[in-house]
Amino acid sequence: MKKRFVTMLAVMLSVCCFGGCAKEAAQSQTTEPEQINSNKAILVVSFGTSYNDSRDITIGAIEHAIADSYPEYEVRRAFTSQIIIDILKERDGLEIDNVEEALDRAVADGVRELAVQPTHLMNGYEYTDLAKALTDYMDKFDKIILGEPLLTSDADFDAVIKAITEKTVAYDDGETAVCFMGHGTEAASNGVYAKLQEKLAQGGYDNYYIGTVEAEPTLEDVTAALKTKGTYKKVVLEPLMVVAGDHANNDMAGEEEDSWKTILKKEGYEVECVLEGLGQIPAIQDIYVAHIGTAIAEGISFEGIEETEAETTVTELTDGIYSIEVESSSSMFKVESAELTIADGKMTAVITLSGTGYSKLYMGTGEQAASADEADCIPFAENAEGAYTYTIPVEALDQPIDCAAFSKKKGEWYERQLTFLSSTLSAAADEGKTDTEEESVSTEVKAEDGTYTIEVTLGGGSGKTTVISPAAITVTGDTVIATIEWSSPNYDYMLVDGVKYLPVNTEGNSVFEIPVSAFDTEIAVIGDTVAMSKPHEVEYTLTFHSDTMKAVK
Repeated sequence: MKKRFVTMLAVMLSVCCFGGCAKEAAQSQTTEPEQINSNKAILVVSFGTSYNDSRDITIGAIEHAIADSYPEYEVRRAFTSQIIIDILKERDGLEIDNVEEALDRAVADGVRELAVQPTHLMNGYEYTDLAKALTDYMDKFDKIILGEPLLTSDADFDAVIKAITEKTVAYDDGETAVCFMGHGTEAASNGVYAKLQEKLAQGGYDNYYIGTVEAEPTLEDVTAALKTKGTYKKVVLEPLMVVAGDHANNDMAGEEEDSWKTILKKEGYEVECVLEGLGQIPAIQDIYVAHIGTAIAEGISFEGIEETEAETTVTELTDGIYSIEVESSSSMFKVESAELTIADGKMTAVITLSGTGYSKLYMGTGEQAASADEADCIPFAENAEGAYTYTIPVEALDQPIDCAAFSKKKGEWYERQLTFLSSTLSAAADEGKTDTEEESVSTEVKAEDGTYTIEVTLGGGSGKTTVISPAAITVTGDTVIATIEWSSPNYDYMLVDGVKYLPVNTEGNSVFEIPVSAFDTEIAVIGDTVAMSKPHEVEYTLTFHSDTMKAVK
């Protein structure tokens, strides 16, 4: 009976939760409650993951290490990915604060000194977004302290190299390469990957390679380096990420034809995948502990972030109308053209999307959009060509701006980000038509009703999957339908302008009949593949080349 009581007590202790609304252990069991000063808290901020097992032994382990080292602080949790937060709430009933919610909760709970430690790898967009959020709360705390990301100083790089090489020393047999897969970013901080590779080489770790999923170095760069060495028979893949989440399980270790594992196997290597995040390594946990410890010891208050150069240059521009290029975070939300108006120091833009799948926009996150008044949403307007346009406020140039889009078909909000590129600004033509608009008009194709073949180019994805070209298209009035055959049988649906299309065949490669909204320009589509351990939506583009059209007799 005594043994059973002890066991039950241990279980109860193990499920104690973090401050905030996370329903997972946040504080070390060795911490005595009376030691905690409720006026002082450490907020550990992570991107998050929906993989429960990995989260517990990575993010959770870092949080425990911090709690053990600073028992006088209450340790709290926040995630930056609202998508992951929503998944965990709906799927598991697990509620985790986003950054703003965590800050509001700390204020409400009477926290006066707040130390914030991100588990980010680098000082990139997410770290900047965190700093922006903290700036807005500076007057609500006596002091805010912000710790540094994992890879900041040269000493950090050396410590990370020591940690990952000691962990993988068993593979140092002269015939095995160890490849770490990072995420990658468009921010300048992406240079940490090249620096890490360089320092590995300088340290004599010639069999270690760094690649990224979404930036450089690419897998192609890594593969070329492996071939140059020419002595490897085996490749070990590990994530260079705090958690072993979706990228590790699918992009790295999945069975899909464009996964790193599959591609390297086709190159003739034996491949072993180690699904362990950096957060599992005690030496990595120690770096985060040291970073927040240094910040606390120095006691330097976070002073907020200053107005960026991109924001200040706007005031130097003459009032007027400009054409400008806009980068979107999703190929399913492509901005074909944009006209920026500057007046009295404020900016608005009329953006034209490539599709007509979104009935309204909201300048903010999807969560904010879902609870917003209809009056705060931005409806579409249809131009002379039938394209959807939206007039939106522009807070700044050269910075991602949150923009939620409401799908007419699915009745759901989708989170996007738009970046207006100041380097592309040019005065709009007197005729009131931008170069982009003129180009789009020139691509219109008039064809009589009938069936044709047309060359089609596939973009996006990994480049390994293809579609059969030429494809068949049928023209009926203003409607053009294309028959798209993939080089794989593993696609169970396609999305075009938010509308789902199912295969029209049951055997062989996946075949779909989809609408064609334009020729000679990229059309954003999504293909959902079931070849991985779970279905995986991949973003592609299709371009139909009008000069190759041939009538089928």
